[in-house]
Amino acid sequence: MYKHILYVIFVTVVLSTGYSQPVYKGNQLEGKPFLIQSKSEINLQSEDFSGKFTNVKGRVSLSSDSSRVNGFDLVIDVNSLELEIPGMSKHAKSADFFDVASFPTITFFGDSVTTDGDSLIVFGTMTSKGVSKLMSIPFTISEVKDESFTICAEFKIVRSEFQIGEADTVSNEVIIKTKLLVKKSK
Repeated sequence: MYKHILYVIFVTVVLSTGYSQPVYKGNQLEGKPFLIQSKSEINLQSEDFSGKFTNVKGRVSLSSDSSRVNGFDLVIDVNSLELEIPGMSKHAKSADFFDVASFPTITFFGDSVTTDGDSLIVFGTMTSKGVSKLMSIPFTISEVKDESFTICAEFKIVRSEFQIGEADTVSNEVIIKTKLLVKKSK
């Protein structure tokens, strides 16, 4: 219970501060951090449902010469979940699935990145509904401009591994597609 209270306080502070201070272990940002913009998309797709999270915040850590991504973190507001089937969003936010009242966010803290051909892979910890899992997520960088770029990723999760509903209620395997718009803060 104590860990959960500290986690809620941490997430509340991070969300309310607008990510003005870096939190990376071992990676220091040069100058101002690169922030994940509000127009970013995190889409969900399974055999039974599809939808998206509309409120995503985060930061990206770059090397000192800004030539490579060292890691990034995300905080997803679970209450921003919008599913395409009428009435399903409310049920998905209930204690049966995401339990938004007790677990209002999903977080991913990626603290190292490696390359694999044209793709990059971020290694980190995803936490949803109080369950933390080490994950490796492949991603690409595109639309690079002076002080902005886009991070795209596609990966699968198994809902029941995060205790999000019972395995046999709806599709247990969910494809996550992200398009994170990243811009240097001013």
